[in-house]
Amino acid sequence: LLFSPTESGVNNLQAEGFQLDNDPPHNMDNPKVYHCGDVMYDNSLHFSKLSDERSKIIEQLGFEDFALATVHRNDNTDDAGRLKNILSAFVTIADEAQVVFPAHPRTRKMMEQLLEPDFFNTVNAKLRIIEPVSFLDMIALEKNAKLILTDSGGVQKEAFYFKKPCVILRPQTEWVELVENGNAMIADADEQRIIQAYRQLSAEKEKTYPPYYGDGHAAEFICSEILKHLS
Repeated sequence: LLFSPTESGVNNLQAEGFQLDNDPPHNMDNPKVYHCGDVMYDNSLHFSKLSDERSKIIEQLGFEDFALATVHRNDNTDDAGRLKNILSAFVTIADEAQVVFPAHPRTRKMMEQLLEPDFFNTVNAKLRIIEPVSFLDMIALEKNAKLILTDSGGVQKEAFYFKKPCVILRPQTEWVELVENGNAMIADADEQRIIQAYRQLSAEKEKTYPPYYGDGHAAEFICSEILKHLS
């Protein structure tokens, strides 16, 4: 049983030769393909409510108008040129809006190792660099940010779930529908493209958020189909 969270995933399976209308019984050689929605969306809806009840990070840090940034992928953190380009873009953006940057310990370590002291000091002075945050606090930051800049695949989707535009700090994304619909822009580690994407997405007020990832009940549907298959 092949459960695809998105329509593009179903299309990829079909392009690889999988048949979408196989008759039962289903097995490895005769699989059934489902477009079922994303269990991550289910998860985010559930924990969003808990975050509203339990997270105090917005009040504690006094954030109001801010962009949220995350950087953790090896391609970005271990390459001095890419890391500097990304952080240079953040520094420029920080002149227009506060940039909140929860820095993973490893990312902070690579910043200290790879950046020149003068630039490192500039980054520290311009950005609101905070310690890593819990999952519930991260959701609170995502929900209250005006825009998100990230190299995380998961945070890209969470940005969409919470209706926030997203600048993708990678050369590609798994979630092509976000780019095609204008909810996200790929900027890679190109300083000027990051700044341009930030400004363009910040200026665009009317965006749509189609139900690409289901209705929040993907897990229930998947369990139901598995039980049906096994009975």
